[in-house]
Amino acid sequence: MRISGLIVALLVLTGCQSLTRNNDNTNEAEKVSPVAKVERGFCLFDEPPQTFEHNCDATYWLNKWIDAANQPWLKRKHTLKSLSDSAYDTLHAYILTLPNDTPYQDRLRAQLAVNNIAGGFTPAAQELINVVAGAQNNQVMQLESAMVVLEQENTSRGEQLEALNKEAINLRKKLEELLQIEATLMDKNRSTQQ
Repeated sequence: MRISGLIVALLVLTGCQSLTRNNDNTNEAEKVSPVAKVERGFCLFDEPPQTFEHNCDATYWLNKWIDAANQPWLKRKHTLKSLSDSAYDTLHAYILTLPNDTPYQDRLRAQLAVNNIAGGFTPAAQELINVVAGAQNNQVMQLESAMVVLEQENTSRGEQLEALNKEAINLRKKLEELLQIEATLMDKNRSTQQ
């Protein structure tokens, strides 16, 4: 009787300990790093670089984005050429390259430039730019890059196919010539046998 009571007590303790471990693991999964939240006083920089205007004016930057989305690429490209490498112009250039009709190289150049200044952004600004624009922009660039690679592969295979086709035509001509020579030799052989 004592042994069965001891076994039951051990099973209960083991079960409780197992539940405690599962709860600890659940808490570890919940301890994911906190995500920065955008609040009413949203600013891009805690201390903006000199000549950086509209640091805490999110509506200004959103309107820039809307304007960029409603301009054709050639107009935006012309504007890009007039921008400097200041933090303000870098962010403006990035916004100008976000619409889908932007060529890959210009989009990549702007993404790399904004990545260089993004370390100075507030955590909320970094999170906002990454979630709202960066992730989609990177995905578009990856798709465009994959399309370029596939296009190059298709072009290469098309050239190989064309070369093989030319080689097949040349081999067919040589085979016809050899068959003609064989037919001529057989005719000569028949005429000499008669």
